[in-house]
Amino acid sequence: MKNITLITSIIDTPNLPLSYTNVRSVFNKQERFEQTKKTISTIREKIPDNKLFLIECSPLTNEEREYFISNVDYFYNVYDTKNIQLINRMHNKSKSMGEGTLTILALKYLFEKNIEFDNLFKISGRYWLNDGFDYCLYDNFNSMARRIFDDPNNIVCCFYKLSRDMTQKWLDFLINSEKEFYNCIGYEVIFANFLNQYSYQLIKNKIGVHGYVSVCGGLLDA
Repeated sequence: MKNITLITSIIDTPNLPLSYTNVRSVFNKQERFEQTKKTISTIREKIPDNKLFLIECSPLTNEEREYFISNVDYFYNVYDTKNIQLINRMHNKSKSMGEGTLTILALKYLFEKNIEFDNLFKISGRYWLNDGFDYCLYDNFNSMARRIFDDPNNIVCCFYKLSRDMTQKWLDFLINSEKEFYNCIGYEVIFANFLNQYSYQLIKNKIGVHGYVSVCGGLLDA
């Protein structure tokens, strides 16, 4: 089984508000870089037969760039495009627009480059797999996700798994979600609206993911 893990990341966040808070991140660039390094190392350790794809949107130092290039299989920095309109989407007050745009660009890259994979794992940069993660639960061709407080209309987005066919459907759905992005609809709600159209395997227990919530610094235990 061929796995690929998509890491969506912005290590250098602008000092701009989100729709629901004036603080985009309590962590500075160096802290976010170190946290993303932990993301990469735990994915390498815990998911076998796996390629890593990091999509970033930040001005990077030589050290940061070299680290990413050396430690993932595919690296795409949207900031390097110098496309201001595109970069501004990452810095928009709508968090779902930023996450959605990064995901759209990454999935387009996978399909346009004909990169082979059976399953796509997605993890948000700066989150990491902890000792509670059990790959055996994911060793199948099912799309898998966990609800937030068992609410079918809110699904965890910091970590999920999609089959290749479902990944293509997710790309198409995101491309057609501009209205939701501009209205600042939560990405967890958008993802739920997508998954609820199809059959997927519901994860009922904790996933085995930790991460620091950027707007407040609290530890997420999913």
